[in-house]
Amino acid sequence: MVQLLPFCGWRYDLSQVGALSDVIVPAGSALTEDQQHDLYRLHPCNAVRLTHNRTEPDDTGMIAPAKRADEFFRLWRREGILIRDHAAAWYVLQTLAPGQGDTAVRWGLLGLLPLENATEKPHNAAATQPSSPQEIARLLQLQTTCRADFAPVCLFAEDDVAADESLEELLQRLTRPITPTECWLDSGIRHRLWTVTAPAAIAAVSQRLEQMQLSLFDGAAAFQASARLLSTIRSTGESGGIEHPAARRLACLLPTENLQTCFLPRIHRFDGLEFSGPQLRSAAEHIPGLLCQYVGSESFALIDALELAGLNSDQPCLAIGTSDGEWQLLSAPARCRTLQQLRDLTAQDLLKTHWSKAAEQPVSAPLQPDNDYKRAVAGSVLLATQVSTSGEPGISGLPCAIPQYSELDLQLWPPVPAGLVFSAHSDRVDSVPGSSL
Repeated sequence: MVQLLPFCGWRYDLSQVGALSDVIVPAGSALTEDQQHDLYRLHPCNAVRLTHNRTEPDDTGMIAPAKRADEFFRLWRREGILIRDHAAAWYVLQTLAPGQGDTAVRWGLLGLLPLENATEKPHNAAATQPSSPQEIARLLQLQTTCRADFAPVCLFAEDDVAADESLEELLQRLTRPITPTECWLDSGIRHRLWTVTAPAAIAAVSQRLEQMQLSLFDGAAAFQASARLLSTIRSTGESGGIEHPAARRLACLLPTENLQTCFLPRIHRFDGLEFSGPQLRSAAEHIPGLLCQYVGSESFALIDALELAGLNSDQPCLAIGTSDGEWQLLSAPARCRTLQQLRDLTAQDLLKTHWSKAAEQPVSAPLQPDNDYKRAVAGSVLLATQVSTSGEPGISGLPCAIPQYSELDLQLWPPVPAGLVFSAHSDRVDSVPGSSL
């Protein structure tokens, strides 16, 4: 049974900030310094100041950026830049992404996910897969300081039983008479957000969710940070039940019947030992059990390597690129049964570093032969992952159902942005709007 709660969210007052596209942030932890800088310059109230507040020269530790984020969140609420909805609502999100000939349409539902029981029995193995310790620590500090969720974790919602109307069809029907808030991005991606407050509509969605199961696939680090915050609250003697605001996590549910969901590979850069393709293959020969297969050096070699890596979900493979533009395929059939094991083996034994030293390279669109990832810069290598998504229609054909999957491997595209709606831990669903201030 899915228990998701409607809530009174904090949203931008568009009469003050202008276009919503100027203040939202791509979801996830992977923002380069250049992207962060661009978002800071785009708008003085861009949500990047909440989700990824930049470090300053005098900062000591992660608490300083978190405190600045908290100051912005308080200031924007006090000055009316952020306003709170007066009634508990479901926030229905439609994302339209241009493709080759067709436009992919994806529906989602934003609400509060109770952490009670979910922390003891994760919805999916992705919740227990290794996440970056640094990212968990950063998000824990942010949540502890701001007592708010600025970006949603994402889950798939799958029907337990057959129903006359799917969740996606229900969301479409309920939003027809409501005018959405629209957000157009330069890439052509379009987000539409409806605020559904009618009691009958809220009840209809809640009843529909009772027949569904959840699988967490994006936001495991944020999920684990929320669980740790709740554990800390409990240890201080505070009530940690569902009635406690920190026991609920901002989440976006995506119906699995929408098979237009697209994933992009995670690409990571390791700085340190510089390898050419031949040097990399020679070094791999001295590591027991590690196989290194040359794929090519053409502009599409990365795409070929990723496709080869995803052919067999039972045998984890990695694509690795060098500064001379060559791409190879790595595997260790006798030693590594999971991608995490293969990542660790590659980082420690081949690259002589630790996986946590890798810098993630955000991929903002499906890979094309002329993309920026066809070769690594001098003094680094690129490591990319692709997990097979083949399978039966429904959740069994999606990456979150593959045991070896983690959020280190794939990312949803287009991402669910941060900045559409925020939830504050100081707010209760039935509290008076503005009482937290």
